[in-house]
Amino acid sequence: MDGVLLAFAPLGNHEHPHLGLPLLKAYLSDHGISRCILRDYNVVIMDRIMVDLMTGDKKVLFGKGDTDVLRLYRGAKEIMRGCTSSDKLKSGWAMDFISNYLRIAGGCIGEISFDPVSFSAIEEEFQKTDMNASNNKVIEYIRDEVVKDIFEYNPRVLGFSLIFASQIYYTFLICREVRKWKPDIKIVFGGPQVSLFWKAFINSKIFTPYFDVIVKEQGESAILSLCNYWINGIGSLENIPNIIFKDGILSYKVNPIGANIEMDHVAIPDFRDMPLELYSYAKLPYMMTRGCYWGRCAFCGYRGSHNKHLTSSKEKIINDIKTLKERHNIRIYHLMDDAIAPSYLLDVANEIIKTELDITYAAFLRTERAFTKEVCDVLCKSGLKAVLFGFESANQRVLDTMDKHMDLSTMVEVLSNFKNAGISNYLSCIIGFPTETKSEAYDTIRFLEERKDLYYKAYITPFRLLSDMVDCPEKFSMDSIDFTNPVRHDKNGYVSLEYSYRVNEGMSIEESLEVMREARIRVNSVPPGPIFFR
Repeated sequence: MDGVLLAFAPLGNHEHPHLGLPLLKAYLSDHGISRCILRDYNVVIMDRIMVDLMTGDKKVLFGKGDTDVLRLYRGAKEIMRGCTSSDKLKSGWAMDFISNYLRIAGGCIGEISFDPVSFSAIEEEFQKTDMNASNNKVIEYIRDEVVKDIFEYNPRVLGFSLIFASQIYYTFLICREVRKWKPDIKIVFGGPQVSLFWKAFINSKIFTPYFDVIVKEQGESAILSLCNYWINGIGSLENIPNIIFKDGILSYKVNPIGANIEMDHVAIPDFRDMPLELYSYAKLPYMMTRGCYWGRCAFCGYRGSHNKHLTSSKEKIINDIKTLKERHNIRIYHLMDDAIAPSYLLDVANEIIKTELDITYAAFLRTERAFTKEVCDVLCKSGLKAVLFGFESANQRVLDTMDKHMDLSTMVEVLSNFKNAGISNYLSCIIGFPTETKSEAYDTIRFLEERKDLYYKAYITPFRLLSDMVDCPEKFSMDSIDFTNPVRHDKNGYVSLEYSYRVNEGMSIEESLEVMREARIRVNSVPPGPIFFR
């Protein structure tokens, strides 16, 4: 009982593997913790359920006729695995088919999943769940296979990455079984959900018996120190940065945030334990930077974090991706950076071209004026084929209130440059930012309707209160913020939680959600995130 098991629990996005756990495993391995395995329990159960839905009496059909949907789905995945820029027609069909497949199967999967509407609702559902009596396929899988797998490995440390609110319920079901039969296993939580809502976790009398430590923000140094403490008897919990741990039966101690790891010391993510053949898209996540070079957008959950902006050297990036290509025979990469500065991205792109790396990649960017036609042409030549922009709003007052430091004319120019270079634009838009009026929200809707020539898809989301806006609510005309019970206001979209609040100016939460739903219909938008939820 001296190993580490890092797990991704049901139910979350299963389109591609997530980056956090492979980074942690690689870092532990580089620093002497060699007995560590990864488990993506989410993608395994999702694959099994979706195969069941597409075969036999339960088959879900696309259109008319007895279509072999599963065969086409697997064929589409193979196309995406090897697609190049010359495969545009085939890859377009494959992407569309996979997207439709996930959406249709998702409607059925949503019927057996627990769809969280608040933290307290998760607690309530957890308390009344009898795993031995449940006929929920996800719970059956946890009971019969996940818990068995954990016990067979018998780790000293069991870590869970909680990216989506939909994972909280199932993660605690797993932890309850572990605590019942293997109480000596140390349980650690990390990921966005606990970093954002750690107060709700440690104040929960229902959940606190089932975990030992929460890791906030970056996890490499923290998980290494925890493993050295629990496995090797080195150090003390009091001196480990970025953690929250039990300091008595009912109390917790919150340690300070430590210094970030320099990017050139970040390990190459290790995906070798991941069942890559099961993911819908044959692409790997990667990060060149950490933190946001802008870091001022008011709504962003990273605003107010202790993360400074750090960048990798060009040499490390090229070496990392070469290694990943050789290991996994995958040439498609999704850059998970919060936002990449134009000059830095251009330097990396030129290095990709120079070294003939031969990859296709997507990135998150800001609509900076520096993205000229010439720059976009270089980016496309390097393999950049898709960009998600934080467009947010087509109303200048709202953009200014968000502290985006953008103007609409520049945004239009930049989008045109990317499109003309052959790069697909995806737009992220927010409806309901505090003080936004209906009229201002309709400015965004009209823009999206009238300028469909500029973008491939728009993702329209409700405003979510996550950032340090909570520290100055009066600036945004908010009050009555509830920190004890994060909720989900958007009942028919992105599965996530947020702090509840009341506005004194502009649209109420209810009004903004109504406008958002109208906007999604008018511009044919689907919410981002786990596509299998209703």
